Parts: sequence; structure tokens; C-alpha cells
Amino acid sequence: SGGYSMIPPIESRRNKLLNMSQKELDDLQRYKEEHRPGPIQLSPKKLGGGDISLSAVRQKQQMLASQSKLKKKLQQQDMDRRKRQEEEEKIQMMRDIQREKANKLEMKKKQEEERRQELYQHELLMKREAHLQRLERSSPVPIAASSATPTSSWARGHEYREARKAEEQVSLQQNRDEQRKKSQLLEEKQKQEEEDRKRQMENERLCVNSAFLDRLEARGSGRVSELLPCTQELGNVWQTEEPQDPASSPLPFPSQLQTDSAAEEDTDIEWVVMKLQTKFSYCEREFLESIVSQCNGNYQQAYDLLNV
Repeated sequence: SGGYSMIPPIESRRNKLLNMSQKELDDLQRYKEEHRPGPIQLSPKKLGGGDISLSAVRQKQQMLASQSKLKKKLQQQDMDRRKRQEEEEKIQMMRDIQREKANKLEMKKKQEEERRQELYQHELLMKREAHLQRLERSSPVPIAASSATPTSSWARGHEYREARKAEEQVSLQQNRDEQRKKSQLLEEKQKQEEEDRKRQMENERLCVNSAFLDRLEARGSGRVSELLPCTQELGNVWQTEEPQDPASSPLPFPSQLQTDSAAEEDTDIEWVVMKLQTKFSYCEREFLESIVSQCNGNYQQAYDLLNV
């Protein structure tokens, strides 16, 4: 036990392998010697880049470094843009798929609803026909010819709807009548206010005219200071303004008034009124016309009356 046996190699084969390996080594050594590089012969040159200075080299290196950073940044942005575009396309595709599914589901629901409505209408019609047939079989007299009150649920519902409709019509008519009455009362009130306003304006105009006539009579009798104005508007009329006519006097005598009135009988009243409006723009045209007509178209007399 524990013994072993050795098989001696074949000498001829061993020698052959050794010779082949030795030959290959010799061939390799010969190839290296034949292809050995020769000596390098270069002309002497100055190191450091020739005529380029150190600052130029540093600037060139800095420019290349900045360009490389910019190039990397652009490449990164391009990659991000492509990535976002791919993500958006993917999301859009998913949205389209979901939208298509939703449309299909909605169409399916609509079809089911239509089918259900058709079945419901069909069943309702069948039940109504069956109910009418039972009523016809149970009653000896037809429903249309019977004078009794219908007792079916449909008839009661119809009567209830008719009653509700009549009540709504009555309430609507009542509301319309109330609105019409309110509008009539409002219109009458507005008319009454307009009439009161016109009456008040007419009274004020008559009061002003009477005050002017009284003042005219008082000027002839020399009692100007004893009269008082009737209204506040009358007090605004008495403003001191000298006439532009140089031949006129502030207080003419009766003989002079008669002479002026005789000389200006042919004067147009409209022209006198327009001339007075330029002087007394705060007075109304109707008031000025009444004053001019009372003065028989005499501009100076009307001006003196208004300028007291």
C-alpha cells in the first residue's frame, strides 16, 4: 500500500518537442535582432515651444479648458433635453392610451344607458297595456263612456297636475295685477310731482313779474327804496352794471321814456331779448321776453329795470 509506479517518457518524442521549442526561441531572437530600431538622429531644437511666450501658452490652456467646460455643459444640456423629450413623449403616449380607454368606457356606458332606457320603456308600456286590459275586463262599461270619476293613479296624477297648473296661473295673474297697480300708482305719482313742479315754477314766475311791475311803478312815483324783492331769484337780478349805450341814463324821465319808446317802436323784440341775454345770462329767456313786452320793446327801459 502507498506505492506508485512511474511510466518513463518516450525519448524520441521528448527530444522532438525540445528541438522545436529551441528552434522557435532562436527564430524569435533572430527577429528581434533584425528589427531592432536604429539610433535616432534629430537636429537640435530649443525646448519650450519656440517663439511662444509663457503667458500665451497659459492663455491657450485656459481657453481650451473653458471650451472643454462649455462643451461638457452643452453636451449635458443636450442630454437633458433629449431625456425630457423622451419623457414627454412617453407621458403623451400614456395620456393618449388613457383617453382612448376613457372614450371607449364612456361610449360603452352610453350604449348601456340607451339599452336600459329602451328596456324600461318597453316594460312600462307592457305594464300600462296590462293594467288597461285588467280595467277593461273588470269594468262592464268602458272607461271613456262611464260618467264616474276615474280612480286610476294616472287619472289622479293628471288631475293633480291640472290643479297645480291652475293655481300657478292664478298666482301669476295676481302678481301681474299687483305689478300693474304699482306701475300705475308710480306713474300717477310722477305726474302729480311734475304738475306740482310746473305750478310752483309758474307761481315763482308770476311773483317775479309782479315784483318787477311794482318796482316799475315805484320808480315812476319815486318809492324805489320802499319795495322788497319777492323771491331770492329776484335779488340775484339786481346787479349793478353800467349800460354800454353812452346816450342812455340810469333813470330817465317819463318824457324821455316816451321819446325813446316812440323812437324804438320798430325795433325787433328778438334782437332786444338777445342783447339782454348777453348782459343777464342768469335770467331765463321767457322772463326776459315778458320784461321786453311790458316795456314795449324798449331796450333801455328793460335794461334799467334789470340793472336796479
